[in-house]
Amino acid sequence: MILIKKILNKLVKYETINNFFQKQRENFVILYYHGVIDDHELDKLNGPNKHLFVSKSNFIKQMKFLKKNNIKVISIDELYIQNFKPQKFSVVISFDDGYKNNINIVYPILKEKNFPFIIYIIPKLLTDEPWVWWIELWRQLQKKNIVMIENEKFNVSTENLKFKFFLKIKKTMKLLQIKNQKEMIKKIFNLKVTTDMSNLFLNIADLKLLAKDKLVTLGSHSQDHLCLKKFDRVIILDQIKNSKIFLEKSLEIAIKHFSYPYGQKEDIAFYEHEILSSLGFCTSVTTMDYSYNKFNPYYLNRCSIGPNVNEIDFQRKLLGVDKALRKFFFI
Repeated sequence: MILIKKILNKLVKYETINNFFQKQRENFVILYYHGVIDDHELDKLNGPNKHLFVSKSNFIKQMKFLKKNNIKVISIDELYIQNFKPQKFSVVISFDDGYKNNINIVYPILKEKNFPFIIYIIPKLLTDEPWVWWIELWRQLQKKNIVMIENEKFNVSTENLKFKFFLKIKKTMKLLQIKNQKEMIKKIFNLKVTTDMSNLFLNIADLKLLAKDKLVTLGSHSQDHLCLKKFDRVIILDQIKNSKIFLEKSLEIAIKHFSYPYGQKEDIAFYEHEILSSLGFCTSVTTMDYSYNKFNPYYLNRCSIGPNVNEIDFQRKLLGVDKALRKFFFI
């Protein structure tokens, strides 16, 4: 994959190829982030959650690239109002989960550039002790060499074994509601209490402050960040409806945009658009980088920006090269 990226990066430098992809791509792209952290913090990160974060220096370079190349950055509302057909190629910047760095690091950078952006919020993190299974699981694995599940012993003595175990448990976690996720983590690691993650996520006060700025749009990421496809229609309705009700009441703003938890094809039931439409949502985004079916504003694809995306990679992604190749060759 690294070799393929290097070849593609060389190819897109040619004007003919660059122009070809500019003509072929859609006239907008939704960039997809989770969090932005200081470079030294990213250097210390390892494991399956590292993909959630981008270094501050890289994020600044990416935003400078947009500004320098006069690429228009618009809000998700503007994209909707323009019927998803902006006259000039445009970028929407989005963030999932609501990490604390979205206000401490991201907001000042985007404010200085006058770039609008949207954060998709998980209300459960605002009502109870903030907690997510993926951070807890990896933190606890760092402390163990052996773990037991129902009398079955698992060797997790190396980073590779820890990673494999994480992926194994992830499949189970996506089947569970949040209460059961916590119970399972406690049982695996013999914990009396789970980690308080309030320092990692935005709180109500943070969101109220952000909501005052017209550059900031807040959306829903479901009530509990459940894998919707694994649950019945009643639970899916509750997850979407309750998140909207809570956020609108707490923040006194309209919530019109939704982001699917996990967001891949296997995580979406593909009837959610009926629920979203009935509740007054205008758009919804996935984490898929291309659409499987005809265009639908409730299954918008996004371009993921992770920790290893340098400036040349960023340019290639904006051109739609990765999206095109994945769509036709599944690489």
